Amino acid sequence: MAITAKIDKLTKTTKMANTLKELNRSAEENCKKGRISFKVGKFEDALAAYGEAADAWKEMADMLFEKGKEARGKEFLDKNLETISCYGMALFKLERYEEALEIVDAALELKPENPTEWSNRGFVLSALDRNEEALDAFEKALAFDPKSPKILTSQGIVYFRMGLLKKAIETFDKALAIEPGKASDWACKVPRFSFFSRNEAPIMKPDNAETWYWKGNALLELGEKEKALNAFRNALEHDSEHLNSLLSGGDLLCEFAEYGEAFKCYIRALKLSPGNEAAEKGKEFCEEKINE
Repeated sequence: MAITAKIDKLTKTTKMANTLKELNRSAEENCKKGRISFKVGKFEDALAAYGEAADAWKEMADMLFEKGKEARGKEFLDKNLETISCYGMALFKLERYEEALEIVDAALELKPENPTEWSNRGFVLSALDRNEEALDAFEKALAFDPKSPKILTSQGIVYFRMGLLKKAIETFDKALAIEPGKASDWACKVPRFSFFSRNEAPIMKPDNAETWYWKGNALLELGEKEKALNAFRNALEHDSEHLNSLLSGGDLLCEFAEYGEAFKCYIRALKLSPGNEAAEKGKEFCEEKINE
């Protein structure tokens, strides 16, 4: 009887180990699929993949908790919560804002000191046009991560959308004053585009590109076109593939009658985004002006 009991126990343990291994494999694969789908804009696919990954990790956590393995169970529960957060952002991208807000608020109940979740809440609230609440969410995020350029930039975008342009620029400048943790290795290898750079050796910091882009928009709204052009130029020196800065910069160069330089911006934009309507129109307009 003792031997039979030991065999049964060993069989159950082996079965559980195999189940955990298979669930973990499935979760990892789905999480990877979710990240790739999200990156390429296939948000429905990302939503499905993240949902399956979250379910698998939750099942693993429950199994381990049931066996009294609290530490390992918590490890997979944390993965479950992280994946649910990604699920919420996929909902956000699908413009299912109310559902996304429910996910974010549920996450904040469990992790009220998480700056990422507070920042996510700010994104969702801003999309719902609840800008004052969005600003409050970003303030809470900054309380836990005060040196985050990304959070400051997000806060600045809300000020911009509220028409508080000087406050937006002030916030963007705060973000730009903070050194990014580390520029991506690829950034140092990206060729500089001479048509939109006046610096001999620009420092490539892709993290700053979005901030410069939005600062350019705010300056443009204030009628500061030269400064706006310089902001778009800075964005491209930090990330030469920043599509919106190429388009906005090209448009401004056209206003300054620098059609040759603008043409190069639109050509580069079309390489990054084939068939882009704004780039196509800009390119055709520059060709007409150059050939006059």
